Amino acid sequence: MRYCLLLAGLSRLSRAYAQDDCHAGELQLLQRKLDLETSVASSTEPLVLPQLRAAEPIKWLHIPKCGTSFLNALIHLPSVCPGVNASYRVDDKVLGKHFEEEFFRECPEVCNTSKFNCDYGHHEGIGTSYEMELKGHLVTMLREPKQRILSAFHDPVWTHGVAGESAASYAEKQRGGMTCQVMRDGDMDPPPKECHELTEADARLAAVRLREGFAFVGITDEWDLSICLLHRIFGGDCLLSDFEDNRPSVEGAKHYHIYNILELEGYEDPVDRILYNEAKQIFFEKRLAYNATPACKTSDSGFGL
Repeated sequence: MRYCLLLAGLSRLSRAYAQDDCHAGELQLLQRKLDLETSVASSTEPLVLPQLRAAEPIKWLHIPKCGTSFLNALIHLPSVCPGVNASYRVDDKVLGKHFEEEFFRECPEVCNTSKFNCDYGHHEGIGTSYEMELKGHLVTMLREPKQRILSAFHDPVWTHGVAGESAASYAEKQRGGMTCQVMRDGDMDPPPKECHELTEADARLAAVRLREGFAFVGITDEWDLSICLLHRIFGGDCLLSDFEDNRPSVEGAKHYHIYNILELEGYEDPVDRILYNEAKQIFFEKRLAYNATPACKTSDSGFGL
């Protein structure tokens, strides 16, 4: 049945995905849908703004617990992934538990790789690749450091390195994690011990990278406004899927969850705080420059203009 869902959501995927468990009636309906979408796609070319063209191929830096849902907004930007239609979502209902990994496996077939970087790095750092190939093409979301750590600690699905310790002890293991992903290489979920050695000077260098080498910086804590800013910069319509949480940390939650920081027993991370504060400043400046408001989300249900 998974292949039926993929066929319905990905307008240019091969018919080979349709398996015997798809009923003949379903296939006929899907074929008509594909024919219609192909006809529409061939007759209209989406407007690609200069800011988006300059950022191509877009590379998503996915910092742990900073919004897997952001991927849905990225793949629906104009001309980035012509093989997906507006109704398609990257989530567990379509692609199963490992939906992010599954999408990147399909990515070269449904996205234009000259416009979207399909290399699946999950939570890998960009240390050495920043200057060589990624500068100017990066997009990311950052989250308030304490909320990010508590979200990982309480994740009902993935462990993120939690090993039975208290939230405060776990926080020490996460120290400098966001900064490390910008400045170092390797898997950052959980961050390696070398990340704990980063200094405030390293954070300031990471902040420079954020300002000079990222085409878009959003704030998870300001999700709706971040999505609207993304579209003000890069164009395209706001979609329902842009505002949905496809991996909620609290079961059944539909909106951003605020954790009680008292669990951290006074923990502070001055390194990641520097990076996060710079992200907020960049976000504020871009919001003013592009006159971004949450107006592209017209209701709590998430339907955009």
